[in-house]
Amino acid sequence: MKKKLLAILPLLLSVIMTNAQDVTTYRGAFAPAPERQWTESWTNWDPKNTVYPATNVNVSGSISANTTWTSNNVYLLQGLVYVDSLVTLTIQPGTIIRGTTGTNASLIIRRGAKLMAEGTVCNPIVFTSNEAAGNRTSGDWGGVILLGKAKHNLGTNNVIEGLSTAESRNYHGGTDDNDNSGVLKYVRIEFSGYIFSANNEINSLTMGSVGRGTTIDYVQTSYGLDDSFEWFGGSVNCKHLVAYRGLDDDFDTDNGYSGIVQYALGIKDPALSDVSNSSGFESDNDNPGTAETRYPKTSVKFYNVTQIGAFRCASNANASGVVPTSVLHRRGARLRRNSDINIFNSILMNNWRGLFLDGTLALNNTDQDSLRFRNNIIAGDFTTTWTGPTYGGTKSLAAEDAGTRTRLFNVNYSNDSVNTCSLLVNAWDFLNPDFRPNTAGAGALVTDPTNLTVGADLTTYIDIDNTQFTPSQAYDFIANVFENGGGATSGIITVIIAKPSGWDITVPGLTLTGVNQSGTNGTSNVFGGTSNNNGDWFFRQDAGNVYATSKAGVVISKSGLASLGFIATRKVSTSTGTNQNLGITIGTGSGGDNSDGNNNALLNLSTSN
Repeated sequence: MKKKLLAILPLLLSVIMTNAQDVTTYRGAFAPAPERQWTESWTNWDPKNTVYPATNVNVSGSISANTTWTSNNVYLLQGLVYVDSLVTLTIQPGTIIRGTTGTNASLIIRRGAKLMAEGTVCNPIVFTSNEAAGNRTSGDWGGVILLGKAKHNLGTNNVIEGLSTAESRNYHGGTDDNDNSGVLKYVRIEFSGYIFSANNEINSLTMGSVGRGTTIDYVQTSYGLDDSFEWFGGSVNCKHLVAYRGLDDDFDTDNGYSGIVQYALGIKDPALSDVSNSSGFESDNDNPGTAETRYPKTSVKFYNVTQIGAFRCASNANASGVVPTSVLHRRGARLRRNSDINIFNSILMNNWRGLFLDGTLALNNTDQDSLRFRNNIIAGDFTTTWTGPTYGGTKSLAAEDAGTRTRLFNVNYSNDSVNTCSLLVNAWDFLNPDFRPNTAGAGALVTDPTNLTVGADLTTYIDIDNTQFTPSQAYDFIANVFENGGGATSGIITVIIAKPSGWDITVPGLTLTGVNQSGTNGTSNVFGGTSNNNGDWFFRQDAGNVYATSKAGVVISKSGLASLGFIATRKVSTSTGTNQNLGITIGTGSGGDNSDGNNNALLNLSTSN
């Protein structure tokens, strides 16, 4: 069956659009040809090989008086550069700002300050690495941070992610949703995300409590080492955003962000993914998301987004999917922790899993119509059986689990799932892409493969606070066993952890032997304290593996979760520079699982000195 996908129901449009949005007749970030792509002329698809002029003005410390950076100079950020409150930094069109490589060099706009960075389509402002062409990489320098006085659901004084709590200039939050932090227009931010400490990087563009008086329009981030765009609270409206080949999430919203974003493009690099799993969208109300008193809630509205995952196609031919070389790409959108995010009129394509409504709160919020995913297309190659680590033996799915699938395909929500590689004109050329929808824009309408219709389908993932270890250092981790099928487990489950040679894997309270021992329920030091279900499991080991076996009567219900607590300890003999994988697999046929190919999770452990 064929069906046209690009027309939008006028009635639906009248319901979901507001005066702040352009009314469109298409889904995704771009209108069909002959309309020009709004990315033309000011974006850069090959910043690794772009030659930039050498710096001639060094900038460090604080900017305490109104200042203009001019296009005839090239500026070098040295360390954290703050624009003080009540001060305006103006940057002329065409100006280039480079960050000192291998340092935390960042531009931080404090509460009450303004950044007036308004480039033009022919002369964008560029923030980039100080490395030479061909030598640049993600995380070369820090990034751009805007701190404002708008609302945040943890209060009016919050330290921004990635910076020290001891520095008063690193805080944001307030009560003024109309606060103005300036203008970013026709701006590129490249190779940012310096690692301040383990699991603590700066995003390419970080917005903390930024108010709707601020203008953010035509901004491209490229090769960031963390999220491309992240909003912590605030109310700023944004348009024409490009997240290009970033390591982690493209669009991450937290802590009551309530703005509106229209026309956004996210593009994953098959060779780059984050240990926490890389997604197009990630949205939380707060961490852990269980406090109903956290207001305002994250209620951002995204319209007209094209999100292209890492499962790229060799061409526009259907069933020409190519598996990523980096194995921690996962979802187009992971919406969780009590978020009320809204996503409309968008395309999420070529991900391993399209949409995940993660947890009871996300499902409930969808049912009560506060979290909305409407009039969207989830597209990709749903027929190829993938090979290699993580994805081996699996197929891509429009929905992560049965609860998500039921809501995704609720006929009242007007979403489509399309088995095609030819939805866009040419999405597969990094250097000369065309992201406009084909006029045909059609493919066989599908639902998920039948392995999620009935029965058990277990999958695993790992939670840990840090993956970089000093000698003898230990970190708790949780091996999660998730039932994402159409039913519950119906038998004994075996979890297998292959021992990495450079780390010891142990179970809290036990000295493992070759004989099964009963675990004890407890709390693992993960995410501030996470309960584990070790009391429902037996544990043992042999020379190569640690095993956890569920006790008789243990059932993981449909959309349910078992969390097993372990400890990873770096051996004294493990040398600096060692990187090894921690692999977790569910035994074949465990609990009636009918899709054994996706029963594995992989985490990279490394040494920090």
